[in-house]
Amino acid sequence: MSALVHAVHDALNRTAVPRTPDPGLLPARVRSGSRALPAPRVPAVDLATTLRGRRSRYAFAAAQPALADLAALLRLGAGTAPHAGGLPSVVPYLVVRGPGDLAAGVHRADLRLPLPGLVALRAGDPTAYVAAALDQPAFATRVPLWIALGIDLGATLGRYPPRHYRTLHLDAGATLQNLLLVAAALGLAACPVMGYDDHAWGRLLDLPDDVLVAGLVAVG
Repeated sequence: MSALVHAVHDALNRTAVPRTPDPGLLPARVRSGSRALPAPRVPAVDLATTLRGRRSRYAFAAAQPALADLAALLRLGAGTAPHAGGLPSVVPYLVVRGPGDLAAGVHRADLRLPLPGLVALRAGDPTAYVAAALDQPAFATRVPLWIALGIDLGATLGRYPPRHYRTLHLDAGATLQNLLLVAAALGLAACPVMGYDDHAWGRLLDLPDDVLVAGLVAVG
């Protein structure tokens, strides 16, 4: 069933301008090491204020957000988003370049209880590769941290028919909205970015065949 979804996905991608970063720019793969996420910082702001204040913002800090704020984005934002059938259909990845608690490179978020954490996948500065994989390369030097939302075909199409490919995007959209609202409540700049090359980002995130990139969030 996933072959049909891949065919549709690839056909749509062929309508975009391809970006083909030099593979030599990829940060090196690392042996998977994990670290626990701390307790999230819970913002002291009411829902109405957060909803009214949510905007796409482009003035990013130089450093990555504090680890407690990243924990809030992942655990309170991505971790509480609804998914069809309660399936783990959306997998967040962090692409880090700014200074801060996390090493530069790529990390996969594993939000399963009781010990949500981050798994290191690549180590090194991703800036040059990210610039070549975006429709707007200037983002690459301004954004200290990206959250990429992977959608897992295998987690969903084992239960539902290929028509529910659409449901995966709804799941990713709910996750995106949660992330943006938590970022607003924390006082972080955040902006959804959809101008990117799917295959290039799939290589950066070292995605398995059944996981596709549904969207990016620039955070700082």
